[in-house]
Amino acid sequence: MDMEKKKKPGRFSYICFLSAVLLLLAGSAAFVWATPDHIYSASERRMLSKRPKLKKKTILNGKFQKKFETYLCEQFPFREKGLALKTGLERSLGSKDAQGVYFGRDGYLLEKYQERDFDWKNIEKNLNRVSRFLNKHSNAKAMFVPSKSGVLTGKLPLFAVESGEERFWKLVDEKIDKTKRIEVAGALKEHENEYIYYRTDHHWTTLGAYYAYQEWAKAMDAQSLAKEAFSITPATESFLGTTYAKVRTKAKADTIHLYEKKDADKLKLDYNMGQFQTESFYEMDKLEGDDPYQVFMGGNQAVVDITVESEKEKNDKKTLLLVKDSFGNCFAPFFASHYKRIVVIDLRHLNAPVGKMLEIYPADDILILYNSIQFMEDTDMGKLK
Repeated sequence: MDMEKKKKPGRFSYICFLSAVLLLLAGSAAFVWATPDHIYSASERRMLSKRPKLKKKTILNGKFQKKFETYLCEQFPFREKGLALKTGLERSLGSKDAQGVYFGRDGYLLEKYQERDFDWKNIEKNLNRVSRFLNKHSNAKAMFVPSKSGVLTGKLPLFAVESGEERFWKLVDEKIDKTKRIEVAGALKEHENEYIYYRTDHHWTTLGAYYAYQEWAKAMDAQSLAKEAFSITPATESFLGTTYAKVRTKAKADTIHLYEKKDADKLKLDYNMGQFQTESFYEMDKLEGDDPYQVFMGGNQAVVDITVESEKEKNDKKTLLLVKDSFGNCFAPFFASHYKRIVVIDLRHLNAPVGKMLEIYPADDILILYNSIQFMEDTDMGKLK
């Protein structure tokens, strides 16, 4: 009898606890469903999942449940505080990663990718599209920038899993002619002990972009500018980037450096075919906003038409078309010493094929510049035609 009496309170407490958890989850789900969706996460610099449509077909095949789970997680009330709490708990228990981020050495937060995370059919399609474009345009080359996790392997924790990036590089070798590629992985690896990627963000630093610029110059038989030709200034020392936003853990803030040519030519930047104009690659007011990385050309834009007004008669009469993702934003300023006109396009924000843009902006040279992971996840490469 005594044993039975002891068991009953335990069962009752368990039922109460379970009921409370279920009520909390149900209440949170109802709250999320009843309130307007958050469209964009400024801290993570990305669009959030939309509320999935309730259909019989998607319920039966499980797609609705999967999408709703993602939607609920991303729209959950006080999500950022919850992330910080969850990360803190996991780190205290000795976890080497959380929310797809490794806790690396020397304060580095590194993205965790796995081969199964990617749509390999789409990746092959994208590479085939690039290959066809490069073969069609004799003046075009491609530059794929490796991920931070792929270069800074010494910062990864022990027993970190393979990312799938290795498979991507094999496909690049198979599908893209070496003469049409500008290799930068080796140069970045040579400088892996320098500050070439941000600790808290997935982007390379301007120093990393500079080393890639040197490799571009070699491939194009051009003379790259020495570091001494630039005034290198810290724009902010309090940058916390996209990788930090995924885990909200204690982290040392990054410094964003700007490289400005000492004898700089006069610039005119026209955004999105006349939307607005500036005279600098750098939008300093963005440093006070949610995403300081937007200091580089105001962030991702559909079209930026850059004119370099120079008295020198070197190669600056030429025009470059740069097809890029966000890694190209801090790279573009280096081209000002080599071209009279630089047209920068971002396929994610462009509602026209590249061929149409070439009719509007005839180019002497074309460069396709993408980070490997962002290229693997890209769904707009169909415009590269």
